[in-house]
Amino acid sequence: MEDVGFHTLWDITGANTALLRDEQVLHRFFYSALLSSGFTVIDDLMHKFELGGEGVTGLFLLSESHLSYHTYPENNYISIDVYTCGRSNDAINNDIRRFFGEQANINCQTFRRGSCPPRREEHGCETCR
Repeated sequence: MEDVGFHTLWDITGANTALLRDEQVLHRFFYSALLSSGFTVIDDLMHKFELGGEGVTGLFLLSESHLSYHTYPENNYISIDVYTCGRSNDAINNDIRRFFGEQANINCQTFRRGSCPPRREEHGCETCR
């Protein structure tokens, strides 16, 4: 079995504060985006912090690996980690970019991973341009 994976790390600033506090909207978005991108969700969990900014953290365990996120509404910041093995994560990456929109500053990097030496993957998806 081929062990090639794609790991995208996101740092998004300038995101809407109310959105970053809304655990239901965020979790539904990530769940729907994963399914529409063809990934298999095995399990998921989320937690809403009540003190210190009211951020949200969430995790999706995929048969293809995982997606996790953590918000800092007080800083208008969300970090997202998408790791998929066996296939590209371009579709979910494009959905994330559209969801957070033009008002946000989006910094993301995708790395090719696996048993061959890791290197930054310049695979040409619109997400990381």
